Amino acid sequence: MDSIDILIIHLNGEEVIANCLKSIFKDDKKAKIKILFNQTTDNSVKLVKKNWPNVEIYESKERLGFAESCNYLIKKSTSKYAIFLNNDTIVGKGWKFELLKTIKRHKNCIAVQSKIKSYYKKEYFENAGAAGGFIDKYGYPFCRGRIFQTVEKDNGQYDDEIRVFWGCGVSLLVERKEFIRLGGFDESFFMYAEELDFCWRANNSGKEIWYSPQSIIYHIGSFSVNNEKINFKKEYLISKNHIICLIKNTTGGRRLYLLAWKLGLEIISLMRFPIKRGLPFLMSIPSIIYYLFFSKKEHLNRETIKRNAYLIYPRSIALDHFIRDKKTFKALDFA
Repeated sequence: MDSIDILIIHLNGEEVIANCLKSIFKDDKKAKIKILFNQTTDNSVKLVKKNWPNVEIYESKERLGFAESCNYLIKKSTSKYAIFLNNDTIVGKGWKFELLKTIKRHKNCIAVQSKIKSYYKKEYFENAGAAGGFIDKYGYPFCRGRIFQTVEKDNGQYDDEIRVFWGCGVSLLVERKEFIRLGGFDESFFMYAEELDFCWRANNSGKEIWYSPQSIIYHIGSFSVNNEKINFKKEYLISKNHIICLIKNTTGGRRLYLLAWKLGLEIISLMRFPIKRGLPFLMSIPSIIYYLFFSKKEHLNRETIKRNAYLIYPRSIALDHFIRDKKTFKALDFA
């Protein structure tokens, strides 16, 4: 059996990390876990040292972004595979072994996402990741089981093991050497969309991302963000990172075409939600300009991009969802 390191980033919340670790060790008493305590101020470190002495502990005295934290931990890993797991999760039976089965079944696969369900409404999918991620032709991300605020009940409709465009970092197994070779997560993102960017780069390089329906976890969702009351920063990072992700992973005329559409949609959103979206979007403009004109562009394989076109929804997910009333993934015109 190939070894797997479970990598967890933790800020504060003693009960949250305790419940997560209990579920992991209930499933596998020999689990290998590394935790980065990211400027933790409560008793979480003492709690883990006392109750789970075999857990490897790392501490940062300064606040690191999620992307940088993950890159830090994976460099401490020596296993062939690593799983990025959010601290506000409860794992299901055999969850990590199901991820391993999936990645070994597919030659070019370097990352696999679990089925992510709601911690509070366990019969429903969770906003983050759900049953695997896709993007539309304008680079807008969405998930099987969750499109915008429409979250589906899990009735087994997405129990097929399929290739997806992106996998969510809430529970994502990666092949360690390939993750590092591709540059890991972009640390300039801080948090949000770093896994979309990584998976987009992986697809562009000829690698594959898959979804494992038998690997089930339950996710509280945005625990650290809500606990630290940084929702404004969340809106800013989401706005900035999704546009930068598009700039990095497209090329030539298509980049300019998609960027024009994306900026247009952002302006419409700004007009509709001026307080929530206005200032975060305006603050992101300097970073967008820098990436567009001054940053080092990614080397993109045009032929590989063409071969992956079937993974991209050929219409606008926003128009289809809100205007054509396409509320679920199965209702979309994906052909």
